[in-house]
Amino acid sequence: MLPRLNSILFCFFALSLCLSAGCDNKPKGSRSMESLKEEERRQKVKEDLELIKRYDEGLESTLAYAKKHPELFPKSEDVELTPQQKHELRVIWQTVLDYMRALDGVKTYWKEFHKYGLVKERRAHAEAFMVGYTAWMVQYRHGLTFFDLTVPSKPMEKLLDESAPRYDIPGGGFAALKWNIIHVKAIARLMGSKQYFVTVEPALKDADCHKREWCSWGMGTIDGYHTASLVDLRERAAIQFSYNAFDIVRDMSFDAWFPVQKNVAEWMGDTRVRRLHAHLIGAEQIEELNEAMQPGDIIVARHNWYLSNIGLPGFWPHAELYLGDEETLTAFFDDEEVNGYMQAHYGAESLVAYLKSEHPEAWKAYLAESSDGHTNRIIEALSEGVVFSSLEHGIGADYVGVMRPIRSKSEIATAVINAFELHGLPYDFNFDFVTDESIVCTELVYKAYQPDDKYHGLELELQEVMGRKTLPANDIVRQFDEQYDKKDKQLEFVAFIDGREKEKSAVKATLADFRASWKRPKWDVMQK
Repeated sequence: MLPRLNSILFCFFALSLCLSAGCDNKPKGSRSMESLKEEERRQKVKEDLELIKRYDEGLESTLAYAKKHPELFPKSEDVELTPQQKHELRVIWQTVLDYMRALDGVKTYWKEFHKYGLVKERRAHAEAFMVGYTAWMVQYRHGLTFFDLTVPSKPMEKLLDESAPRYDIPGGGFAALKWNIIHVKAIARLMGSKQYFVTVEPALKDADCHKREWCSWGMGTIDGYHTASLVDLRERAAIQFSYNAFDIVRDMSFDAWFPVQKNVAEWMGDTRVRRLHAHLIGAEQIEELNEAMQPGDIIVARHNWYLSNIGLPGFWPHAELYLGDEETLTAFFDDEEVNGYMQAHYGAESLVAYLKSEHPEAWKAYLAESSDGHTNRIIEALSEGVVFSSLEHGIGADYVGVMRPIRSKSEIATAVINAFELHGLPYDFNFDFVTDESIVCTELVYKAYQPDDKYHGLELELQEVMGRKTLPANDIVRQFDEQYDKKDKQLEFVAFIDGREKEKSAVKATLADFRASWKRPKWDVMQK
């Protein structure tokens, strides 16, 4: 009886997935799941499970912070949150939504796992199902945790359900979470999907899934999170109804919880396959930007589908500092003002002479060929630490904005020196500007231009994000916009190359476009 029931469950399960998600609604030119060659599919399974693990860790960290601040989640309806508390609460909710949307992208890509035949393509079928199910299970487990922090409290639910464009929070977002966690259909999905996983698990074991760290993690997460969720639900008397197998399967799917706009979730899933080493900004545009920039310029950049975007607030996720090549750097700072400044403050005849003598390892790394075979022209903080990179790597992106500090060449020379001093430091995954042992991307810019008693620098305002002083790249653009019409503005506009995802290209945009860019929803990647 059980094999027959499992077969029936699968047929209805696959049909419900297809009908609910739209089987034929693929973005033009997409590399669909079933079009992947076997080696490509296995690699993508691995990469997506690793992504899910990162998203899981991000949600766990975010919710751990939330649990330490119960004052932000009052159960009493008489408690009124202060504006600062509302800000902190929205930052937490925004971050939770961010990871949930990213998980939606993974789920959406693998939603048609049933197109791999259950018999002839047994392993592919099982792995594809596991990826989508793991993403869903991570969403469910952490969604249930966040739900428990906020309910019951009508004012809290109302606040979280409000649209907050500055935080990229849509109206009705909390209601969507609630529906996907505690509705009878959601709980039925929790039960039914686990039942189906049991039927495909032998295929995973036959493929030695348990011997591969990422695959074993997925299987363990499914089991652990399913068990923990059932315990929580039983404690809340949420499982007090009988199940009908047909109802379970009919309502079960891995569709998006938080749709952002038409087709975006699908693009999130498959664009990383199609555009793994490509970007919207072309080589000629990169060269034009190189001609327009000068040492010390601040660059903000965005790749639409990169992991580094997740968990960072706002449209712009990354910032860099432009240096130019050795010839450009030397020529720009080789003047009487800078040389006199270097002699008076550093005892060196020139900036380049100082960098060579005081930071020989960094200078050697700067002159070395970039890993992509091009000349190093920027300094940035990446996951591997503070490094010199080529312009092709740094602004080979989908959107790039360039701002120029309104400062003397001597002050810009100091910023360059400060940046060289940070070379080699590890990346700060905690995004905490208080410590100096590790550096995040915007922290490199911030500390390069950080004022002191003898140095004007830039007054960039930090903000507190979940208990940490930090400066999101998006906030640099916000401050640029808010200060631009003032007499004491600190930055001027150089360039903005604006991506066009639908056209697979990028265009030169205006100052007004750039000033407004920080207000764009984070997932609004198909403008105009």
